[in-house]
Amino acid sequence: MYLNAASRLQAVSSSENFAKNSLKRTACQLGLQVDLPYFNLFESPRLSLSELYQLIDQQIHQTLQQAGWSPDDLATMPILLGSTGYVIADSEARLAAQQPLPEAYSIAMIGDYLRQHYQTQVYSFATSCTSSAHAIQYAAKMLAQGLCCKALVIGFESFNRLTFEHFHSMHLLAHKLPYLPLLKPNGIVLGEGLACVALSHEPHSDFHCELLGVSSLTDNHNLTSNDETQFHQLIDTILVNANLTAEQIQGVKVHGVGGQSDEMEKRLLNERFPHSAWLIPKAFCGHTLGAAGAVETAFLLEHLQRGSIADVQNVMENRPLVLPNGYYLNYFLGFGGSNLGWVLKWEK
Repeated sequence: MYLNAASRLQAVSSSENFAKNSLKRTACQLGLQVDLPYFNLFESPRLSLSELYQLIDQQIHQTLQQAGWSPDDLATMPILLGSTGYVIADSEARLAAQQPLPEAYSIAMIGDYLRQHYQTQVYSFATSCTSSAHAIQYAAKMLAQGLCCKALVIGFESFNRLTFEHFHSMHLLAHKLPYLPLLKPNGIVLGEGLACVALSHEPHSDFHCELLGVSSLTDNHNLTSNDETQFHQLIDTILVNANLTAEQIQGVKVHGVGGQSDEMEKRLLNERFPHSAWLIPKAFCGHTLGAAGAVETAFLLEHLQRGSIADVQNVMENRPLVLPNGYYLNYFLGFGGSNLGWVLKWEK
């Protein structure tokens, strides 16, 4: 299976300088207000469903264009969605505008719109921070089983007060910048995200980005952190299924959120991949929760095509990190222990 294209929505002011991409959101807990860093992407403070539908449609068509696929073929492509918030932001927008709420809450509402709009199968995933990563996994399974020849995965997350206050109440959020997960962990900075990823049996005509060793593992150690033994097992399984050794890995797209699991993650990386570059997308776009699988995959593909990325490990040197052909490990860890990963074989 191959990644053929990926499109992610970026802020107008987006740059390789993560600090410029982060603004503020105000948490209100027990009558106390505190401004916290947050990666804002959308123009609306609370995204309505109509606004979200329009943005998703744009990303789908941009991705099709990049892949060289015809919109006429959309009816044959399943669409797999991954999000944490789904329609929570729309419900909060309705409350703020004193509009009636839906009679029933359903994460399938957005999928129903896309199913009707594009006349294709749509599947919705809600596995915490790994939602759209699991959508990529199941898209790969559908391709491998011959259920389709092409598939689209969409990850999306917009600000909602419920999630923001929940993270704040657990003392998980960072109170200041810079946001440097793994390097200087001082809490999580959440962010909005929207990305679309295209997969198929055939590589793109301009590059080969093959998906190898897709594997998942459920860790029931702790609600908000991961067991180190289980983490090692996940990495072992990915490498075995990809028929690779750790020494062959050129770079690692880390999970790194700036939280309590960062130290465990650093130990494994230093032990297993001392020669591999660390790629830390959350330093540029924040933790986009359920959208992270699609957003960070699109982020990595974008920079693989460029051939370089800003080196946050050596930011003072102001030199880009070169991304040559090779194998790039990706893994995603979710609250509740829903973890998975894969290797991208990149050739251009």
